[in-house]
Amino acid sequence: MPKKNRRKAKKAAAAKAAAAAQGAAVEGDLKTKGAKAYQRKDFKTALELFSKAIEETPEDYKLYSNRAATHYFLNAYAESLQDAKKCIELKSDWHKGYMREGMAYEKLLQYPEAKNSYAKGLEKAPEDPTLIKLGKAIDELLDELKLSEQESAADNPEGDRFSRLIKWMKDGGCKFPKLYMKYYTEDYRGVHTLCNVPADDMVLYVPRNYIMTTEMAKESAIGKAIRRSRYDIRSAHSWLAVYLCQEKHNLKSFWKPYIDILPDRYSNMPIFFKEFYKRFLKGSYSLEMASNRLLDLRSEYEGICRQCPEFRKYHHLEFVWGRLVVITRNFGLDIHGTETDALVPYADMLNHMPDKQTDWKYDNRHKGFTMVTNRSVGRGEQIFDSYGRKCQGRYFVNYGFTIDNNFNDNDAVIYADLPEDDPHFSMKLKYMHGRRTREFQVPAHYSEDSTGQSDNNHPRNMFSFFRFLHARDKELMVLSTNDGYKLKDVEPISIRNEIAILKHIQRNARASLKKFPDPLSLDHKLLKENRFMDMNHRNCIMMRSGEKETLHWYIELADKAIPMLKMSWKDLKRLAAKCHQQRTRFNYYVTSVIVPLVKNQK
Repeated sequence: MPKKNRRKAKKAAAAKAAAAAQGAAVEGDLKTKGAKAYQRKDFKTALELFSKAIEETPEDYKLYSNRAATHYFLNAYAESLQDAKKCIELKSDWHKGYMREGMAYEKLLQYPEAKNSYAKGLEKAPEDPTLIKLGKAIDELLDELKLSEQESAADNPEGDRFSRLIKWMKDGGCKFPKLYMKYYTEDYRGVHTLCNVPADDMVLYVPRNYIMTTEMAKESAIGKAIRRSRYDIRSAHSWLAVYLCQEKHNLKSFWKPYIDILPDRYSNMPIFFKEFYKRFLKGSYSLEMASNRLLDLRSEYEGICRQCPEFRKYHHLEFVWGRLVVITRNFGLDIHGTETDALVPYADMLNHMPDKQTDWKYDNRHKGFTMVTNRSVGRGEQIFDSYGRKCQGRYFVNYGFTIDNNFNDNDAVIYADLPEDDPHFSMKLKYMHGRRTREFQVPAHYSEDSTGQSDNNHPRNMFSFFRFLHARDKELMVLSTNDGYKLKDVEPISIRNEIAILKHIQRNARASLKKFPDPLSLDHKLLKENRFMDMNHRNCIMMRSGEKETLHWYIELADKAIPMLKMSWKDLKRLAAKCHQQRTRFNYYVTSVIVPLVKNQK
């Protein structure tokens, strides 16, 4: 080789060596920075640094191990598993790769696979304390799950149907290894734990294709037929209901294992109550609520049939069944930015508890529905979800159950009627659009907490309306606007006005109480003794007792508040101080209404 060429080759080799050294330094710097970020639990930064280091040195197995651990703490378990497998591919005799793989498998609810990974890791490092601990824990968990499954299998008279559902779901990639379904009665089932479940543990995974959504229903044969008919569906729940009707008649339906475990009838639902149970609800607004629900369902069914001949082959009661399935089991999900109603097998078996034990969502990263515990749940215990805060009537009529201690959300109907002897009767009636009476269904409080409440369900709106009804002369000037008079958001006007509305509310609450044939004391006695014919009987008593308690609260509110409104500020001041110290429903009314009125009176 000529001398000139030798010099060029030598120079190129030196440059290459320098570049390699610089690359190694950069990689080492990224790896070190990533490790430091990981140690201070800045996992997002650590992930970014480890990923850049891998780009520089893709054959470094430890970098994949580090990134697998980082993914794990970011709850990206599928990505953690992928990196762990790459680490093992690059260095199959290194025990930590198998440890990372096993930990990822555990979080993905693949316990046998986790056991296998830990066993392989222990073959490489038999004395590693972390692997020994993880291997022992997974063995104990699998033994406990196996024993619990054997114990629970004997409790279920519907075992065949449930077994088919479980097989169908597992074959499709659904995962729920720590849960089992338990049968109580024909109308009552629940989900229990096979082992102790810690907080922040994924207990259920349902992939996208096992979730029945509104969009799926719209794209079905019956959904397309209804859309072609141009019938304007009144309730979004009807889309899933009509799809259920179609699939229930299809013996080869993909959804058959799921549909087979749905209740055949809903005897616990008030819309189906006969006179035997209705007699216990005399005076309760739930009777009218159930009757209106039936009328709405009939109207929707007839409307669909009128414009869509393809739906006429389904009976009205089948449609009602479908709607009840949806309202009692529906999940509102956001799937890739689209909000939809959805039926999620197994997840919809969890019963309600106000203080929920689980959090759920559609997880775009996992491509499915995930349910995670937000607290620990003991072995064999029932695991609960929450249907959200609701009045007793909505629990009862919509879901067919009632809940104890629903004091803050129990409600009752109170009518607001414009007195015929009101000096401003004609003018007020005009701004009430000719309707002399308005109905409010309100809980027993005055607070601003309006969770899930519409205008006619908010106590403040009821008080506002009553204040308008009893406004006189100059007081009406305060309520006037460019469009007439305010009927909402009316703050306390005067002591005279407030006393008048309290008396009016009390009078109408007493009138509502008289519609019930039995006193509240009898309901309390029955509930204390807990001697009921069945759950329907108990639910009826719970429903009506909540209404009566609410009405009594408004009656007592007037009895206690009116004397305070007549006090001087000097006399009221000491009582007001005590009310500020102890927050109760009555004291809130004192501090927000009575105190300002009395303090500012002229």
